[in-house]
Amino acid sequence: MELSPRKQAVLKAIIKAYIETGEPIGSKNLTALLENAPSSATLRNEMSELCELGLLSQPHTSAGRIPTEKGYRLYVDSLMTHKELNGQEKGYIDCGLDELTCEPEGIPAAAAQLLSRLTELPVIACLITNHSPKIKRVELVPIGRHSAMLLVITDDGRTRNRIFRYSKEPSREQMECFIELIEKRIKRKNVSELTKAYMQNVIAEAGLYALELMPILTAVFETAAEINISGITLRNEKALYNVCGSETAASRVISLIKQGDPIISLLEGIDNNVGAVFGADTGYSELEKGTIIAAKFSITDKYKGYIAVIGPNRMSYDRVMPAAEYTAKKLTEIMTEAQKDMED
Repeated sequence: MELSPRKQAVLKAIIKAYIETGEPIGSKNLTALLENAPSSATLRNEMSELCELGLLSQPHTSAGRIPTEKGYRLYVDSLMTHKELNGQEKGYIDCGLDELTCEPEGIPAAAAQLLSRLTELPVIACLITNHSPKIKRVELVPIGRHSAMLLVITDDGRTRNRIFRYSKEPSREQMECFIELIEKRIKRKNVSELTKAYMQNVIAEAGLYALELMPILTAVFETAAEINISGITLRNEKALYNVCGSETAASRVISLIKQGDPIISLLEGIDNNVGAVFGADTGYSELEKGTIIAAKFSITDKYKGYIAVIGPNRMSYDRVMPAAEYTAKKLTEIMTEAQKDMED
C-alpha cells in the first residue's frame, strides 16, 4: 500500500503514541508529536483518509483514532525504525545464556524464560530436527540390587532416562550380551529406525538370554521412542491470560500450542530472521486478538528453531522484535557450540 509521506508520518506517530499511552490519539495530540505539523483540520482529514483505508479506527464519534491490525502490520513491515538492543538488555541475555548448564535440548526453553522476563510476555521456544537423531550412548547404571537407571543419549544432545527395576539381577554373561547388542544393533541407529519390529529382532538375537533381557531391551526402545523430532514449550503462561483477556481464551491458545504442528507451521512461514504474524492472518480463531513476534535460529544442517513472543497488537514492536532477534542470534552461537561438543 502506497501512502504519501505525510500519511506515513501521521500513522507512525499515532501508532507509537497509542502503544505508549493506550489512549485514542486526536488531532491536537498529534500536532505536538509531528515536526512541522500542519493544521489540525489538515490532520483530521489525513486521519479520516487513513480510517477509510482501514489503517485507523475511531472508537466513537468524539474520540481520537487508534490503529487497526492492518495499520500495525504496515507499521511493522514498512514504517517502524529498527533499533538495536541497549547494552544492559544484551548483557542480561548474554549472561543468562552463557551460564546455562543444561543439555542442548533444554537451552531454547531456558532462553524463552529469559526473553519472557525481559519482555514480560509469554514466549514459545520451538526446536525442530531436520533429520532423526542417532543414538550415541545407552547406559545402564546400577542404583540398587534390583534397580538401575537407564540413560539414552542422542548425537544432538537429547537425553532420556528412566528407573528400571528387575526381579533378578542380570548375570555377568547376560550383561555382556546386552552390551554387545547395544553396540552392534542400537548405537548409531536413527531413532526412527528403532521400530517395534526391529526391537523384536534384537531381542531374538539375545538367544539363550532373550527372556531375561527382553524387559531391559524393551525399556531401551521405549525410552528412545520418547525422543521427539520436534518440541515446543511455553514460558510465562500466566502472562498469556493478560494478553488474551480471559482464562477461557488463554486456555484455548495453550491447547493450540500443545498441538505443536499448527504453531510450527506458522513460524516456518516467516521469511526473515525476525518477523510478525498477526492473529487474523493465521486462520486460527484462538490467535485472532494477538500477534506473534518470532525469530529464527539454526544449528548446522541438523536442526533449527524459533523463539517467539506472544503479545497483544498493542505492544512495543521496536523493543520486542530486536530482543527476539538478538536472543535467536545468541541461541545459534550457543547451540552450535553445544552441538560440536556432542560430536567430539
